Amino acid sequence: MDKTDVGTLLGKCIVDGQPIFEGSGFRSRHSTILNGKWISGDTILKVYPMCFQAFIDKEKEQDIEKGMLMDKLEKYGWQSDPETGKLVKITGTKAFNRTKTIGEK
Repeated sequence: MDKTDVGTLLGKCIVDGQPIFEGSGFRSRHSTILNGKWISGDTILKVYPMCFQAFIDKEKEQDIEKGMLMDKLEKYGWQSDPETGKLVKITGTKAFNRTKTIGEK
């Protein structure tokens, strides 16, 4: 792959509309293409705090969803083994009319 010469126009940032030239520091070094559109490194830096908060919120949401799913599993006679993380049948229940735990033969 050929190296791009300094000063070569890479594209135009879709967010701020400014050109991105090779060798223009952070703006070009950390620019990226998403869905065929250029995003400059400057723009990425500006949206970082919002993106990081969105990531944290998504992780919290997934933890809540996991808790709800585990509650539903317990309702039907299954639980997660804390050591292995695999599902095991709770003793004395007939979840889905099965008498074995997942993974047993």
